[in-house]
Amino acid sequence: MPLALDEQLRNVGTRFRLYSQSPVLSAVGEPEPVWVSPAPGTIGPGPSDERMYVVDPLYAKQPYDPLYGPPFFGPTHAPATPGPSGHFDHLLPGTREFRAAHIYASLRRVLDIWQAYLGRPLPWHFSRVHERLEVVSWLDWENAHSGFGFIEAGVQTSESGVFQYYAENFDILAHELGHSILYSEIGIPDPRRLTAEYLGFHEALSDTVCLISAMHFDSLIDRLLDNTRGNLYTLNELNRIAEQSDSEQIRLASNGLRMSDVADAWSEIPEACDEHRLGRPLTGALFDILVDVFLDGVERYALVPHSLAVSARGAPDETLDYADIQRQFDRRYALDPAAFKLSLLEARDYLGTCLALALQFLDEEILGFGELRTAMVLADRELSDGYHRTAIEECFDWRGIPLRSLGRADTAAWQGASRFEANDRNTAWRRQAASRRGS
Repeated sequence: MPLALDEQLRNVGTRFRLYSQSPVLSAVGEPEPVWVSPAPGTIGPGPSDERMYVVDPLYAKQPYDPLYGPPFFGPTHAPATPGPSGHFDHLLPGTREFRAAHIYASLRRVLDIWQAYLGRPLPWHFSRVHERLEVVSWLDWENAHSGFGFIEAGVQTSESGVFQYYAENFDILAHELGHSILYSEIGIPDPRRLTAEYLGFHEALSDTVCLISAMHFDSLIDRLLDNTRGNLYTLNELNRIAEQSDSEQIRLASNGLRMSDVADAWSEIPEACDEHRLGRPLTGALFDILVDVFLDGVERYALVPHSLAVSARGAPDETLDYADIQRQFDRRYALDPAAFKLSLLEARDYLGTCLALALQFLDEEILGFGELRTAMVLADRELSDGYHRTAIEECFDWRGIPLRSLGRADTAAWQGASRFEANDRNTAWRRQAASRRGS
């Protein structure tokens, strides 16, 4: 969400309190104020509004089937209600009412962010059947999932024995809404044409929706820069996705995986693939683009020299002195922390806007990692007149993601993927996107 719009919500939106990441993490303190777009007084008990509503089942229920879900007709706990001024920030952490408000505000916040990047309202992909998204805030189930008209959040005890409610984990909730955003923007594929690559694409893009959405917490950005001083490839809050404890996370946005490394995750039978592992190189490529745009920004603002920006991007290199690179970032960051933060927020908004625009060039029938690469180059052409094209292509190249989806787990083919120049194909994509936007 652009900075100006985010600031505007503070004046006109409804106030909640959210954890920037799972509250079980030592770095995460008290929930912080967050504003969502519906005006005070327009969000009803639940919470509920014209786009979504929360239900808190009184007794344990079975998870919905992914294709057959709401509405829930069973008894429910008393709903969370607004305070006298229409805000929900009076609710106490640890209560069921707070968890209901937390899951609502997390999802509403993500929806606001991505509607801002899209530049328009996001219609639900299930709108012909269900008018609103049903959000189940408590489920006696060690998982969270999204489906046709619903998102449900369970509970989990991590391997280290830490208990958490997924309704209080912003990362996991943002990831689940990411799936709904993709279904709404791209469509739902014919099950007969479903591919492993499509499933991996969904996981990678939902992780990226989560990452960009989390970057709208000031506290997270401040912790990130305080810990890294702008050297973003160090292990930090930003590149850990859905942390379950201080030592556990589901996936890393920053990872060194190429497509050749995950060939074993691919399968001719989509249901047999490991879609999370298969999507990790794509998640890594998108994180690389974020870092590259950020480093380009701090270099253009004369915050770091060109030589330092070059050393801080790209693949690991045993010839580099990484301790010295960090010392240089420490010195440079101390001179102007505010400018580093602005550069990171600009990189965040560039990647969010580029992805939102790229989705307009995609549909469920022609969808894969290579298609996203093409679509992002086209989106960048509209956003920056192609300024970041080289960075985009180099990031996808290093991950072994070619122009076209290969459709097979052929290690040699992934490793041998070449750069692309497909002007005719690009023209076809542009015509297709223009037609879709006009419909």
